[in-house]
Amino acid sequence: METRGGLTFVRTITELADFPNEDLLIFHFGTSIGWPVSVVRLGHKMGIDFASEFSFHQPAYASHSRLRRMKRAVKVRCRNTVKYALYFTGLYKSRISRREIEDQIDAVVHLAKHQSKRIMWIQHQALQNRRIFLERRSYERYYKEIERCLQKYRSAEFTVITLPESFLTQENYLLDCVHLSEEGHRKMLEIVGEAFKNG
Repeated sequence: METRGGLTFVRTITELADFPNEDLLIFHFGTSIGWPVSVVRLGHKMGIDFASEFSFHQPAYASHSRLRRMKRAVKVRCRNTVKYALYFTGLYKSRISRREIEDQIDAVVHLAKHQSKRIMWIQHQALQNRRIFLERRSYERYYKEIERCLQKYRSAEFTVITLPESFLTQENYLLDCVHLSEEGHRKMLEIVGEAFKNG
C-alpha cells in the first residue's frame, strides 16, 4: 500500500507517470477553489498569508471564550469584505477555468487505467456554509462539472463515489470545513466499504 497526499489533478498526472502498476488505485480528491497566485502575492505584500490555517482564508478556530468568538466574527467579516472587494476588481477568481477540468480528468483517468485494473474515485465535498455567496455559487459549478466529467467512466472497473447530502454536516469536518474530522473519516470508511461490497 502506498499513499501520496496533497495532489491536484495536474500534480496527479505527474505522479502517475512514474507510479508502479497496482491492483487498485483509490483517488480521493477534494473540491475547493483556492486563491489565485496574484492574490497570494498581494497578500504577502500586505503581510497576510492567505494559505495559513489562521489567515483570512480559513475560519478561525473554535473557542469558548467570548472575546475569542468576537475576534473570530470580526475576522470572518473582514475576510469576506476583502473577498468581495477583490472579486469586483477581478482578482478573486478560481485558479483554473471550468473548461480545463474535463481535459485534466481525462488525462488522470487515461494514465490511471494504464497503471491499474481497478480504480475508485472519491470526489470529496467541502462545506460551504462559511463561504461567501460568490464562492458557494462558483464552487457548485465546479463540483457539478467534475461530476459530469466522471459519469462517462463509471463501470465495474471504475467506481465513482460522491458524498451524499447527509454527509455534509459540521461534525464530519474540521473547522476549515474542508478536511474530515475523525467522525468524518469513520463515515467515509463506511461509504467506501459499501462501494466495495456493491462493486
